[in-house]
This record gives sequence, structure tokens and C-alpha cells, in this order.
Amino acid sequence: MLEQGKIDSRQATLLMISMVLSTAILTAPAIIMKHAARDAWLSIIIATMAGLLIARLVTGLGLRFPGQTLFQYAEEILGRVPGKVVGFLYICWLLHSSALLTREFGSFLVSALMPDTPIIVFHIVGTAVLAYAVRNGLEVLSRYNQLFLPLVLGLLLVVFILATEEMEMTRLLPVFDKDFVAILKGAVVLTSWMGEIVIFAMIIPYLNRPEAAHRVAALSTLFTGFFLLVTVVVVLAIFGPNVSAHWIFPTFNAVRVVSIANFLERLESVIVAVWMLGGFAKVGIFYYAAVLGSAQWLELKDYRPLVLPVGVIVVALSILIHEGIVDMLDFIGRVWPFYALSIFEAGIPLLLLVVALARGKGGKSS
Repeated sequence: MLEQGKIDSRQATLLMISMVLSTAILTAPAIIMKHAARDAWLSIIIATMAGLLIARLVTGLGLRFPGQTLFQYAEEILGRVPGKVVGFLYICWLLHSSALLTREFGSFLVSALMPDTPIIVFHIVGTAVLAYAVRNGLEVLSRYNQLFLPLVLGLLLVVFILATEEMEMTRLLPVFDKDFVAILKGAVVLTSWMGEIVIFAMIIPYLNRPEAAHRVAALSTLFTGFFLLVTVVVVLAIFGPNVSAHWIFPTFNAVRVVSIANFLERLESVIVAVWMLGGFAKVGIFYYAAVLGSAQWLELKDYRPLVLPVGVIVVALSILIHEGIVDMLDFIGRVWPFYALSIFEAGIPLLLLVVALARGKGGKSS
């Protein structure tokens, strides 16, 4: 194996939570509300159920081929040349995703905190730190995430509880204010986030107990769905759907209004901590998957020589792919769900499973 490290089920669960929640908690509420308005919470429930199906698909496929990642068993299922084509497509997607996440990360810091700082500074510094972590392997990323994620999510939950005085639950009524098509559109957008669990296909071989993969994927998806549900309910109850849908980061603004006795205020630093620490882990996972997958695709014995070149590509793409934050969020809301979900998160894994079953490839998934 190119990766010698092993992680336990708890570390893997927390890693999969970070992979979705850290960015979705800031940008997803506004995008979903543009479609489903006050019924956005229904979209989240539907998306969580869809995410569970994708999680089952990915883990079932991975467990049929013990010790292999998606890049490796794609060749075994489809043959060398078609498998290489699939691997190349995933490399492109992982690089694009890493660049998009890096741009999202930098855009938040510039627009919300440091507008006078060139965005390229955040991209270069962040990618350099991530390159060091990725070079040191999966265990380093997992231990970092295990240390910080429970702390920042616990703080965020406390902030949401403190925000109850600002909430008016009648803003969530009436239920089914939008038609089912609008609710489904919101669910499709969020499912494209939930579907990022496909990256778990690169992690399963490195679990110390691979048989726990189904439980890891299901728990992380359910927890992510629950936390996003709480987030959307809080935002809707404070601002209502009309105001929330027109903000770029409604969760950030919801936390800013919390004020306890004019003493405990300016708690948006908690959101910044979630974004910084969780976003670091998320970009790191995609970066790691891109490096490891590229090394396996090229049939190298060590992935570390690719860490720097992949980092340079990610930084370059992060500057070139979108003109600004509005253009980026429009892409995430309109194009990304169908591009990512239909091809990489559900389409290709489903194709691989069908062909594997038809050709009798792999063992039985547990």
C-alpha cells in the first residue's frame, strides 16, 4: 500500500463529518432556501436519506474489494483502459473540488473578515500547511480533526442554544409553503454535498476495522444531516426565508445577532473557528485523495513526490476557475449538484457496482 497509516472508526466518522459539514454549514442554507424557502428543513431530511443511499452504495462497493481504493478496483471491474479513464476523471474532479473548496475558504475570509488581504495569500498559506499534513499521511489529518472537531461543534451548539431568545418559530410556518418540486430542488443541491461521502472509498482500505465502514458512513451522514437541520431551523427562526436566502453566509449572520445581557456578544468567532478548522480538514481530505489517487493511477510506489505538484495545481485552479464569490456560489447552486452527483458521487459508483455484480467481480460486501 502507498499509505501505511491506519485510522479507527471514530476518527473516520469525524473525518467524514468534517468533509461535508464544515463548508455546507455556511453556504448550504442560503442556496437551499432559494429553492425551498421555509421548507428548507424538509429538503434536508430528503437529502439526508439520499445521502444514506449513496453511503451504502460506496461502502458496499468498497467492501467487495478489500484493501483497494476506487482507483484500483475500477480497473479490476472495467478492465485496465476503461478503469484508467475512470481514474483520470476522478483525478480531474478531485483537483477541481480541492480548488473550489480552497476558493470558497479564501472567499469567506476575504468577504467576512479581511477584505483588504489578497485572496491568493490565503490560498498559498492554506495549501502550504495542508501540503505538510498530506505529506505526513492520513493519520495526521485524522488526529488533527479528532482533536478540534468535537470542540468547535460543541461550541457551535452552545451558540445555537444561546440564540433561542432571538428565534420566532412561527417563521417556519406554514409547512409545505412551497410545492414538492421546489423542495426536491433544494434536496438535490444538498445531496451533492452529502454525496461527497464517495471520498470514503479512498479511506476504507485504511480503517483498522474495515467491516465497520457501513456504520461509519451512516453515522457521519446522519450526524451531518442533523446538524444542518438544526442550523437551517435556527437561521429560519431568526430571520425568516426571505432575508436568509439573500445573504451569502446566513449562519454567520445568525450567530452575530446573539447577545446575552449586552455582555456575551460577537460570537461569530465560533463560526470562523468551525470554518477554519473544519475547512482545513475538508480541503485536506480532497487534497489527500487527489494525491493518493494520482499516485495509484500512475502506479507509483510513493505518493509524497506528488504532494507539491498537486498543491501548485490546486492553487492555480483556485484563482482561475471563478471570477468572484457570487459567480462561485452560483456555480455551486446550479451546476455543481448535477455535475458532481450524477457523475462522480452516484453515477460512476452505481455503474461500477452493476458491472461488478454482472461480471462476478469482487467478494461479498458485509
